[in-house]
Amino acid sequence: MKAEREELQLRISALESQNEELIQHIKTMEQEHKEERTKFNEYMDKIQRYFLHVEKLLPLIDFCRNTLKFSERVIQELCKLKKVRLKGDFYSPEFNRKFRDENAAFSFEEDKNRKGHYHICVNDIPLVQWFRQKANEWRNGLGLTTPKQGNGMKI
Repeated sequence: MKAEREELQLRISALESQNEELIQHIKTMEQEHKEERTKFNEYMDKIQRYFLHVEKLLPLIDFCRNTLKFSERVIQELCKLKKVRLKGDFYSPEFNRKFRDENAAFSFEEDKNRKGHYHICVNDIPLVQWFRQKANEWRNGLGLTTPKQGNGMKI
């Protein structure tokens, strides 16, 4: 029993020592995390201070990547506020279909009505309006009339 007790005490001592080492390791990791977080926050502050439009462009970047399926290179050029000429099929969530264009000039433009806000333009007109024009062209090509807005339900 005595030998077993001594063995258990040695084991407890070893575990306590290991526990102290782990506690010290956790403290070191917490300090490193705090330092990295501080560096990251300083970095983000600089970006927001010197590149004022970045935060406003993030939703446009997501839309270009996820909906229009633009490449990273195209998105990088758009973020430089340059026009990018593209050809292909462009998906409209509003109409749930793709529209083809052989020479569309995409750009991020500042909204004239809301300072500091941006929207996607195609051939110098807002993307939503461009898609609506394309939908009208498509309907006209099929010989369909443009749907008119109703004034509500009539009984």
